[in-house]
Amino acid sequence: MEGTPDIRTSWSSAAEELRAVVAEERSVLLIEEDIYSVLPDTSVPHHYDKRASLYDLFVSTRLYNFVMWGTSPSDYVQFAHQALNSSTDGRFLDAGSGSLLFTASTYVSSHRQIIAFDQSLAMLRRARQRLIKLCGRVPEHIRLLQADLNDFPFRRDSFRTVLCLNVLHQFGDATALLSSFKELLSDEGNLFLTSLISNNRTIGDWYLKALYRAGEFERPRNGPELRDLFNHTFHHRMNYHEKGNMAFVTTATSDETGLARA
Repeated sequence: MEGTPDIRTSWSSAAEELRAVVAEERSVLLIEEDIYSVLPDTSVPHHYDKRASLYDLFVSTRLYNFVMWGTSPSDYVQFAHQALNSSTDGRFLDAGSGSLLFTASTYVSSHRQIIAFDQSLAMLRRARQRLIKLCGRVPEHIRLLQADLNDFPFRRDSFRTVLCLNVLHQFGDATALLSSFKELLSDEGNLFLTSLISNNRTIGDWYLKALYRAGEFERPRNGPELRDLFNHTFHHRMNYHEKGNMAFVTTATSDETGLARA
């Protein structure tokens, strides 16, 4: 019908965009409308699939963030906005994007090509719903991809900016993850990352330990430990600050970035 977009052409275009950054040996499959996957078996459930709605309900609130971590949802929104606006061009990767809880509005208004990936299909479905609620559809510059942070499917030097919100504290081998992020960044690329740390806040430190004992998080790191991890990988090219139990880190692959050295 005249005026109706060709859905097959749109799918093909999105798949080609993803194949341009996904390793040659990986397949890119459309598994649902507007959601693609590079996983070899998309039927395997992720542990966040059953808790996606509950997670969003708690994590989105000012009260939860203030009491538990000494932060505010606006801190994450502003940090994501800073990441997206760190460059006017180049691909943008949201690693462990979840449901785009703090990022959807910022992404919708951007003109950069954005790939948001998460292993949880339930989270990606919520991300799709959030984008559709904001603008009636999933914008053409945003691609939702199911992929595994433990098994990066992307080519080297594919992204100008990588954002990773509130994920690193779930990884025991943080050095390997940071090294993978560095490999993904192009020349003069930047990584924007937040991570929970122990920071002498009674309730926050207690909750971190409780989540560690429950198997949700890895052993809580403190600020100096986290800084050492980044210094080892990015050789002091970083900005670092803390708020409550949350560390906010910006790193660079080049010395010519204007970043203050930690």
